[in-house]
Amino acid sequence: MVVRKRLDIKGRALSFVTMTVSNWLPVFSQKQIAILATDQLRESLRHFNISLVGYALMPSHLHLLLGFQEISGLSRFVQSFKILTSKRARKLLQTSDDLKLREALAPTTEGNRYQFWKPRFDDLIIYSEELFRAKLNYIYNNPVKAGFVEKPEDWHYSSASDWLMDIPGPLPVDKEFQWL
Repeated sequence: MVVRKRLDIKGRALSFVTMTVSNWLPVFSQKQIAILATDQLRESLRHFNISLVGYALMPSHLHLLLGFQEISGLSRFVQSFKILTSKRARKLLQTSDDLKLREALAPTTEGNRYQFWKPRFDDLIIYSEELFRAKLNYIYNNPVKAGFVEKPEDWHYSSASDWLMDIPGPLPVDKEFQWL
């Protein structure tokens, strides 16, 4: 059972969330799909009135630090975001030149089901400034650790440049979200 449900956490909260593509496929290494995902994230955040505090879109997964006025909306937000990105990505992937990705995300033989995202997502309620800093550092050091860039601020699909250099990235970041 998810911790926030077991503990019956309500109200304003900051949460570290990770969503992963099925089979860890590097679909977001395709620029069109990465842009699609960031555009959908922007739209979903606005629709659900959620603050984006930090993020890194990696080739096969997405890390987020999300500020909620009401944490009970987390599952609805993730479900909606996943459904919408899945539908939009499917259309793009069907015409992709990357045959390997197209075949990997094709409907399975059992039930003819297309699955872009893994069904679950991971979340952790941030309860201290120390944990916040640890997760924010984890997010923007993820591309460095993976060997994609030498410095966190060089990864385009990340909030690192915003936090470290005060240079806005592709998504607006709310550095002032009050959660404690």
